[in-house]
Amino acid sequence: MTHLKAKLAQITLSFLLFHHTLSSEIVNTFYGALDVQEPVLLELIESPSFTRLKSVRQYGVVYYTEFPEEYTRYDHSLGVFHILRVKGASLKEQIAGLLHDASHTAFSHVGDWIFDKIGAEKDYQNSIHVEYLERSGLATILGKYGYTAEEMQPVSELYPMLEQKGPALCADRIEYNIQGAYHQGFITREEAAEILDDFRYIDGDWIATDLKRMKKLVSFSLYMTEHCWGGVNNYLASRWLAESILRAVELGILTWDAIHFGVDEAIWLTLFESPDPEIQARMRKILDVPSYFILTDEADADLKFNSKFRGINPWVLVNGKKVRLLETDFLLHKAWTEVQERVQKGWSVKLIDPLAEKTPNTTALQETSSFGEQR
Repeated sequence: MTHLKAKLAQITLSFLLFHHTLSSEIVNTFYGALDVQEPVLLELIESPSFTRLKSVRQYGVVYYTEFPEEYTRYDHSLGVFHILRVKGASLKEQIAGLLHDASHTAFSHVGDWIFDKIGAEKDYQNSIHVEYLERSGLATILGKYGYTAEEMQPVSELYPMLEQKGPALCADRIEYNIQGAYHQGFITREEAAEILDDFRYIDGDWIATDLKRMKKLVSFSLYMTEHCWGGVNNYLASRWLAESILRAVELGILTWDAIHFGVDEAIWLTLFESPDPEIQARMRKILDVPSYFILTDEADADLKFNSKFRGINPWVLVNGKKVRLLETDFLLHKAWTEVQERVQKGWSVKLIDPLAEKTPNTTALQETSSFGEQR
């Protein structure tokens, strides 16, 4: 009888191992390979609506101008999922992290321009997140496993590991700063892995102990705030691209669904192939933004804008005490404050292209509701 029990146990173990092999897959992310068994995760990752993000660039239009690194919303979303998974988040929070950027339009935050969300409290993709999950088919997958689209809203109240208000870190902010810093040469691939390994989520806060590498991430966040995310080139390129897209919709060249469910390259080529002179003029300007403006005094400016400050200030442990990183470095704190003041003060811009007179002001952009219906 003892021999029979042992044999049955061996057969059971072999079956379980075989079943595990069949039902698990290796998911590769920037941070390494993950063995994923949960069917809901595997089905979401393999869905067309999620793999679409492979062709949506993390930094939007400036991929075509100043920041050509191969970093997509797909890479970022898998990275956020990886961070949440290895740091012990619940399955529901892992799903929310995986899908948190699924509702981005083509060209990422250019969607904020198209749908009049510049400076709004909630980014456009978040304002349509539930509706997008439902229309894209992702909600159907969620429903098979007992989840709803409403549960997957990426907000700190529901998922504090995933989302927190800056300058504190969260899985979303950690990911795009680590992977972004790697692409911009602020850190090496080895350092990226070490930074992630160093992070701990304790009592509602992401905390690090490696001050040296945290300072590199802070420096990266300041550089990108001023030169990419909040820079003049990005501002004008995003504005002109949004205006080109709106013009293309008006002419019937593009549809609202193409913007919401399409990808960057297809829309980019459609715009460049358009015979419309207004679209052509703006697309030429996008490719050479610095030639079409100068910084000037506010009194002489054609437009003035300020940007969202995205500098980070992580929690770190120093001699067993939790403190903000900037409290440990006077010079870094000074640099952080100076960038914050410049961004909040804003930029006064004079347009110097002869066609600028024909370019509508930001306020002339169509006001649209979810999925492009005229308000």
